[in-house]
Amino acid sequence: MKISTILFFCLLMTACIQTKSFHRINGWYYVTSQTTDSLSQTPFLTVKDFDTLRLETDAFGRSVITGVFLQDKLPIWREATTKSVGKYIAFVFKDTVITAPQVNSPIESGCFQISNPHGYDLERIFRELQKKYSYDKRHINK
Repeated sequence: MKISTILFFCLLMTACIQTKSFHRINGWYYVTSQTTDSLSQTPFLTVKDFDTLRLETDAFGRSVITGVFLQDKLPIWREATTKSVGKYIAFVFKDTVITAPQVNSPIESGCFQISNPHGYDLERIFRELQKKYSYDKRHINK
């Protein structure tokens, strides 16, 4: 009886350890390779670094989220996009990669766009960002 109880608890502990999920902070990450879960461990900028955020429509009539980082975060964005020319960066929201654009050139303006290649509800994401981080109303426009 003791041996079976010990084995049961060992199996249970192993299962618990293996199912532990890794939470990612909402923000922009480096894509380190093109394999599964190939993002940097921490974001180089988070949604708390957003200054302005808007829900807009692109030229094809699809919703996109556009924004600008806080002034003091612009050097980080510039450095990250310079480092990533020819590579990908990813925007993660609620542990899901929403978009992962390829960087073609450094972005010095601090502007970004979150597009929707995978069919996520960007309007819902925008509303959640508004609510969760309580951005100043003058900076968030619909």
